[in-house]
Amino acid sequence: MLLKKYYINHLYFFLLIVTFFVLQSCNTTSKVQAISVEIPRDNKPVEKLSVKTASISETQKEEVKLSVNNNENVFASALFTQYANILGVQPSELSNQKLYSLIDEWWNVPYKYAGNSKKGIDCSGFSCMVLKSVYNTEIIRGSSEMYRITDRVKKEELKEGDLVFFRIRHGHISHVGVYLKNNMFVHASVKYGVTISSLDHPYYKKVFASGGRLTNDDRTIH
Repeated sequence: MLLKKYYINHLYFFLLIVTFFVLQSCNTTSKVQAISVEIPRDNKPVEKLSVKTASISETQKEEVKLSVNNNENVFASALFTQYANILGVQPSELSNQKLYSLIDEWWNVPYKYAGNSKKGIDCSGFSCMVLKSVYNTEIIRGSSEMYRITDRVKKEELKEGDLVFFRIRHGHISHVGVYLKNNMFVHASVKYGVTISSLDHPYYKKVFASGGRLTNDDRTIH
C-alpha cells in the first residue's frame, strides 16, 4: 500500500515536471514565431515608403516647373514695373528681362575711366558689356571708335539696343550710352555712375550727336 502511494506521488511529480517543460517550450516557440513574423511586417512598409518618397510623378514635376516659372514671371513683372516707372511707359511695353536685370545689377556702379568691373566702369565699357551680354554682339571699345563703325540713326528712329553718342569734349564724340525706350538711355555717367537719363534733358539734348546701329550683315565687330 505504501509502495503504491510512493509510486503515485512520484508519478504525479514527474508529470508536473514534464508539463512545466512542455509549457516553457511552447512559450519559447511562440516568442520565436512572433519575432519571425513581426520583422518582415515592419520592413515592408519602410521599403514601400522609401520607394514612394524617391519617386516623383510627372504631375509633381510639372507643378514644380510651373512654380519656378511663376516665380520668374513675378520677378519679371516687378522688374518691368520698376523700370517702366523710370522710363515713363507701361510695363507691358517692356519684354527684355535680360537687359533690365543687367541694368538693375549694375545700377549706381561708379564711373571709372577704363574701368571694367563693379568697382568702376566707364561709358564705353558699360555699353560694350550691354551689347555683348544682352545682344551677343561685340564691338570695339571707345566712344569715338564705336561711333565710327556704326550706322547713323536719327533720334526719332532709335530702337532698344541702339547706341547714342554725345559730343561733350571740344565737339568730339566722347560719351556713349544704350538706348532703351521713350527717349531714355542707360549709361555710365561721370557724376552718377550707371544710371538712366533722358535725351530730352536740356544738357543731353544740347550735346546729343547721333544714334548708332550695327548693320545686320556684321553683328560681330572686333
